[in-house]
Amino acid sequence: MTKNILLFLLGTTVLLACQSKSSKGAADGNHIQADSTYIPKYAKGFSINYFEGYKQIVLNDPWGDSTKTETFALLTDETLINNAKEHNDHVITHTPNKWIALSSTMVNYANVLDMKHTIKGVAEPQYIADDFIQEGIKNESIKNVGMAVAPDVEVMVDLEPDFMMVSPFKDNHFAAVTSAGIPVITNADYLEQTPLGRAEWLVFVGELLGEGKKAKRIFNAIAKEYAEVQNLAAQITTKPSVFTGHIYQGIWYTPAGESYMANYFNDAGCNYIYKDSRGTGSLSLDYETIIDKAEHTEYWVLIINYPTEVTYSELEKIDNRYTDFDAFKKRKVVVTNASHSLYFEKGLLQPHLVLADLVHAFHPQLLKDYKPKYFHQLTNE
Repeated sequence: MTKNILLFLLGTTVLLACQSKSSKGAADGNHIQADSTYIPKYAKGFSINYFEGYKQIVLNDPWGDSTKTETFALLTDETLINNAKEHNDHVITHTPNKWIALSSTMVNYANVLDMKHTIKGVAEPQYIADDFIQEGIKNESIKNVGMAVAPDVEVMVDLEPDFMMVSPFKDNHFAAVTSAGIPVITNADYLEQTPLGRAEWLVFVGELLGEGKKAKRIFNAIAKEYAEVQNLAAQITTKPSVFTGHIYQGIWYTPAGESYMANYFNDAGCNYIYKDSRGTGSLSLDYETIIDKAEHTEYWVLIINYPTEVTYSELEKIDNRYTDFDAFKKRKVVVTNASHSLYFEKGLLQPHLVLADLVHAFHPQLLKDYKPKYFHQLTNE
């Protein structure tokens, strides 16, 4: 994967190493000692080493190969360029201020850091609800670079970006981009297994954009609030049962027991019915399997993208088999309609609010005056 995330020479302001030195790894086998290191408490995909005159961002292989890392240095002292080249795969000689975001989540990182003005291109803006981005598309200060899996290279070359931020794919979708000299930086937040692990990638983006201290302050506040809600839920002795997912093209997809969403349920004081299943991805089940296991489960958590308001009658129209579940019959469906709540766009960096929503739904006595942000118990018939 490290060879797929190459950073190339772009213009005269960004200087990159002439070839990959992935065998050197972080700090070149201790040939050079970092002054300090940021090792994420929750995220597994990155770390940051600080040296006098530059910082080194280390990206771990997103597919779990511990022998592979990608390192790049961001210089504050350009006289150290030769030293930085010696010990890093890639070197950037200035704080990036012009980049391309390929997802709405990446836009939200910049939003939280007050750095949206640095975004000069986005993919698929029709799925981005941010007013600043939409206005930029309208006045052409921000360019639409096309589809996230196949961005328009010509448009991006004209922008002369410092980098393009992407989500990782096992197959290299961005060979044409790197061949055009545009640095590609991978943000593997979606592969983290815990809510705080995903949110901690704010620090990665913050360091990249020169706002590392601010990013750490924000993340630490998020983690503190998350822990407070988690500790509240830990007081519960009787945990309600919960299932999640829905039918899509005949298959019921639900998170495996080691997944991001399963961790949310655990932290919210719930008994997720597939908590003992292995894996971090999704389970693909037929209807007979899910109804057999979930028919009498107390709560159904539903994450859905629906163009209009979600109601019980609408769910019945989508698939009348939903009415077979006790959670439907007893009106214990907990829902977020992502097309309205912006759960996918903003929820990743507000895990404390997502957790509070779930705790409020399952244990309303713990958060009596709380107003949900993303998830709420469905009451509309």
